[in-house]
Amino acid sequence: CIVCKFSKMGSGPSSSTGRARNAQFVGLSKNPKAIEEWRSKASRNKNDDDTNASHFIRPLAKRLSVDPAASVGTPGLGINIDRVLSMNKVGMHFSSTIKVYVVSSRPNFLQPWQMKPQVSVIGSGFVIDNHHILTNAHVVTDYTTVRVRKHGHPMKYSARVLCIGHECDLALLEVDDKDFWEDLVPVKVDKEVLPQLYDNVMVVGYPMGGDNICVTRGVVSRITTLKYEPNAAFIGGPELLAIQIDAAINSGNSGGPVFLESGEMVGVAFSGFAGSADNIGYVIPCCVVARFLQDFSKNGCFSGISELGFHYQWMENCDLKASMRMSPQQSGILISNLPPLAIQAKFLQKHDVILQLSGVVIGDDGTIPLREGERVSLEYLISNHPVGETVEIKFLRGGKLQTIQCPMGPLQRIVPRSYDHGALPSYYIIGGLVFSPMTSGLLFSATDDLTEEAWQACRKPKQKQDEELVILLSILSHTINDGYYIAKLPLLEKVNGKKIRNLRQLKQEVEKVRNGFLKFEFTNHFTIILDSAKCCDSSEEILRTYAIPYYCSPDLNDKQIIQPAPSITLSTFSLSTTQSYNS
Repeated sequence: CIVCKFSKMGSGPSSSTGRARNAQFVGLSKNPKAIEEWRSKASRNKNDDDTNASHFIRPLAKRLSVDPAASVGTPGLGINIDRVLSMNKVGMHFSSTIKVYVVSSRPNFLQPWQMKPQVSVIGSGFVIDNHHILTNAHVVTDYTTVRVRKHGHPMKYSARVLCIGHECDLALLEVDDKDFWEDLVPVKVDKEVLPQLYDNVMVVGYPMGGDNICVTRGVVSRITTLKYEPNAAFIGGPELLAIQIDAAINSGNSGGPVFLESGEMVGVAFSGFAGSADNIGYVIPCCVVARFLQDFSKNGCFSGISELGFHYQWMENCDLKASMRMSPQQSGILISNLPPLAIQAKFLQKHDVILQLSGVVIGDDGTIPLREGERVSLEYLISNHPVGETVEIKFLRGGKLQTIQCPMGPLQRIVPRSYDHGALPSYYIIGGLVFSPMTSGLLFSATDDLTEEAWQACRKPKQKQDEELVILLSILSHTINDGYYIAKLPLLEKVNGKKIRNLRQLKQEVEKVRNGFLKFEFTNHFTIILDSAKCCDSSEEILRTYAIPYYCSPDLNDKQIIQPAPSITLSTFSLSTTQSYNS
């Protein structure tokens, strides 16, 4: 307790009055009633023994960086007791900040029948209500085991992952051992808490460079909106509110709490800027955290983030506004593209002008007011609504004002943003050609290895529910495919002249051809032709050569019996090393 330290400083007055005040001051944090009594007594006696009181307060104020002459909070004693108690409150939450140890093993998306070597990840978290621990989703992604350790304790406890929300980068953990929860005070999550610009904040966590808890200080630099996911810049994603601070957020801080000086939590640390700028970190605000927790409490899982569902352009040009029959007083955005699978496609059309969402007027630059003097992207307003909730939309169509009630939900994309925990990627092998659907994991693994046509296809909207992008990952060298090489990973377009919509259809089309040729056409104008009968005859040899258990993933063959892996000789045996990272 920070207040308890004051009694050991040895700088109080020698008089009995001074010692009495010292004793009262030390006991403040333990007895709230004493606070008011002490303030009242100090106010009545503010002219008595001011010199002795100043002798007692001055060294304490110096330790707290408080002006000894200030009389705010406690008249007559020259120290802001509210600040002292708030600092003590933050100190209480240090014990609620947890160190998270994760061992993870990520699927090998380029060789989808394998897993990558395991790695060790260290992150932070903190205790909240209902005996739950909150941390970042990227800390526990692809976890195999999760353990947690309390502040100041040597023992690590096994934890279970209850829920992961990749879009909002949050995860919920639970510890079954009752001993773990002793003396832990949950941190309150208040969705109404949003700091002001230049508010002082403290980031608490376990960053790299040491094993003990670490506290860094800074100020709130900006309130903005961000796409939290790493691949969102390529495949899109919801924009959520974010707090930018200048406090250091280093590897290992991820998932730790961020507090105001008053002791209120303002959010969860989740990102440090890895570019050329210094001292830029981002915090997930309490409103996003509260939405995640509410979703889990209601549904037992994370159901996603509501998205705008269409692409738009600004309406800053006067001629553009006039052509859409907008009055000079009206402002809004123009729908430029509306994906067919978006929920909003049932209610809106291309070239509709959106004027208001939930009664909030949209600016010509696509922003809405947040607070006085602050504006953020309109996507924040949509992401703040739970999935399935309706939003009132006012728009112009052909110059006529219309109002609709439109449900909100996540947008279906042709490249899935995440995958089920523990699920291996889908794949299909024929004639040594390895095919797999495009996923965010594959996109991350093969960022520089895709053809330009495959890159462009990742950005297009999904047209049908079962549509996938089928990528040729590799050609396993064999006499049947001699002479075929790929420098980049191409996108499959047709098999024997028929357009391929997904990996399951590819398997079906190939298995229809018992005798004859298989012609694979790709979007980069590359063509591969193989003999169907030779492909069937060489399948077992190819699998055995490359130690592949089966020619397709289990999700493509319900009746599949996995063949045992070939025996491993000493010459092929190798030890995988465990790498260690901080999150």
